[in-house]
Amino acid sequence: MTTIREIAAKAGYSAASVSRLLNNDPTFSISDSARNKILETAQTLNYKKNSTTTHDKYNIAVIFAILPQKELEDVYYSNLRQSVVNYAKKTNMSLTFYLEISDVPAEVDGVLAIGQFQSADLELLSAYSSTCIFIDSNPDSHKFSSVQPNLESIIEQAIKLFIQDGFESIGFIGGSLWHANEIPTRLKDPRQKYIESYLRELGLLNQDLIHIGSDFSIKTGYSLGNEIITNLSRQPLPNGFIIASDLLAVGVLQAFNEHGISVPNDTAIISINDIDIVKYTSPPLTTFKIDTDQLAKTAINTLKDNIIFPVSTHKNILLDADIVYRQSFLQSYPDSFK
Repeated sequence: MTTIREIAAKAGYSAASVSRLLNNDPTFSISDSARNKILETAQTLNYKKNSTTTHDKYNIAVIFAILPQKELEDVYYSNLRQSVVNYAKKTNMSLTFYLEISDVPAEVDGVLAIGQFQSADLELLSAYSSTCIFIDSNPDSHKFSSVQPNLESIIEQAIKLFIQDGFESIGFIGGSLWHANEIPTRLKDPRQKYIESYLRELGLLNQDLIHIGSDFSIKTGYSLGNEIITNLSRQPLPNGFIIASDLLAVGVLQAFNEHGISVPNDTAIISINDIDIVKYTSPPLTTFKIDTDQLAKTAINTLKDNIIFPVSTHKNILLDADIVYRQSFLQSYPDSFK
């Protein structure tokens, strides 16, 4: 059976254009010469409409700009990679992973991008602007579409939970993002921006309770935890900490446990991600679950829609996260933790 992809290859047009024409997409605009070329090619190859796109595969380039060491250290990224692979299989997409954008062939149907990119790489990616979806971040919402966790909503919910329990002082432990250009530049993480903004509006912002490390690793969390302990004579513990990622929280907990700081009695913790290890920390962590399966599903569905129905506008989809209650924050929820 002749496929859409075979017709596209012979006619010299994209599979998406051929698919839309042969399936009579009323929103699709194409020149008469291109239309005739595709129809003549389809006729020459004895194309039958009953054998259409069901079995065609979309060739998708995945730019996974996460260093292997970082992926090994942070299970969030390995989970996200696996989620993308698993859902692509269900939607008839053929994925090829690339480290360098320059290695991506021009004839791919679409691009999924994960990680931090240099400005030069973003310029190359802009050639795929209408069929490129960033997952977990977006370097330029005017040029690219994306699917991301709704970090602003997560921070707002965490603050409300603390306030509902009568917390008068709220701390934050976070990491830094780095611009991937030749000269690395430290960027303020959105979670830090959101918590400072919300606490300032509430009249609760104390900059001495904002602790920022160089990254989001266990090692950095452990170092920040020890710094907090060292400075206890100058700055007492807040009622609770919101911690930007589970890995940071694991390191903080390790430092607190070594110095006899009891969580949640001395200070409570709410974290973000819900990776498997946090069920087994001491105490187990209350955390917002970022669903990598849903991120991947939404991104791939959005990409497929953009391939079939190209658009000039860009959209940023934000996915909410559910909180999973465990012993690091229990006050109002003694029967809810897992």
